[in-house]
Amino acid sequence: MARTRRSSREKLQERLKEAEEAIAKYEECLQHVKEEKKACEKELHALELEELMNMMNEQNISVEGLRQMIKEMSQ
Repeated sequence: MARTRRSSREKLQERLKEAEEAIAKYEECLQHVKEEKKACEKELHALELEELMNMMNEQNISVEGLRQMIKEMSQ
């Protein structure tokens, strides 16, 4: 059984379809990585706030006290 030759147009259409599928795959992967980045940033922020609160508790400093200290330092 003889194979039929594909025209240049058919070959280009197939390559275009493959390229579009690859782009969609990478966009999906990129979206997943962006979501992971956002989750890590959120978790890091929460950890930093917890560390700050622990330091404030150890030094017996209130939020208002910290505000006042920062305000004084910036003048």
